[in-house]
Amino acid sequence: MKVSLLVILCITIQGFIIPTEVLALRPFVTTDADVVETNLVEIEYGIFGLHVQKHPDHDELTLEPSSMRFNYGLPWDSEIVLETVGQLIDSKNEGISHTNINEKQFANSAASYKKVWWRAESGGWIPNFATETGALIPTEKGTSGVGFEGTGIFSWYLKNFTCHMTLGGGTTTEDFEHNKHGLFVYGLILDVPIPRYNKFHFVTEYSGEKIENAVLDHQLLGGMLWEGPKAIVFDMAGFAGLNAESVDWGMTMGMTFTIGKTKKRGEL
Repeated sequence: MKVSLLVILCITIQGFIIPTEVLALRPFVTTDADVVETNLVEIEYGIFGLHVQKHPDHDELTLEPSSMRFNYGLPWDSEIVLETVGQLIDSKNEGISHTNINEKQFANSAASYKKVWWRAESGGWIPNFATETGALIPTEKGTSGVGFEGTGIFSWYLKNFTCHMTLGGGTTTEDFEHNKHGLFVYGLILDVPIPRYNKFHFVTEYSGEKIENAVLDHQLLGGMLWEGPKAIVFDMAGFAGLNAESVDWGMTMGMTFTIGKTKKRGEL
């Protein structure tokens, strides 16, 4: 019911959407060195997500019936970002056809501030540079204590493709522990528009996360983006983990749209 209401809400507000240039970052774990324009709201809405992770005696299945990321544009080439993901977990899954949900939670909740410090000319090898810093909010079951994460982001907007690279770190608290651990995160995104179909893009991302004293968790994602009516960008992607500690496989789909009155960048 909650998912249906969210979909209806998204459809209803389409009438208030102002067409604008949008590069959806919704399928990715990491992000780009850009922000939404001042006083605009960009919404990245995940319609569906699925994660499967295998264990020796069972598989753990996680459904994500909805996820949301709000980006609100501020002056000085910056924005506020609020995000969370709703999860339904079957921790002793015996196959997708025998799903038995035994946990419900919000995960990956965070609030952060993102600022672009340098904008380069499009098409050149000098990248945009931005930073994003914020709080990791412990909404998962068994977690406590607010964590911190700060990243530096580089974006190259080249003629035939776009590349985004993220490097950062911070602190986090693992499940059922009260001691904070160091956190290292990184990612590399490639976005390739299809010739003669520039509203259709192939995308891929390699991302990783390393918690102090834990094994590296990293994955590879591949999918597509396409622009629909009113500049709404839709996405669909699959991903797979690259070691035993990572998710085995999963998929995600969603859309990104912008609400508000477009202004020239730098205008208050």
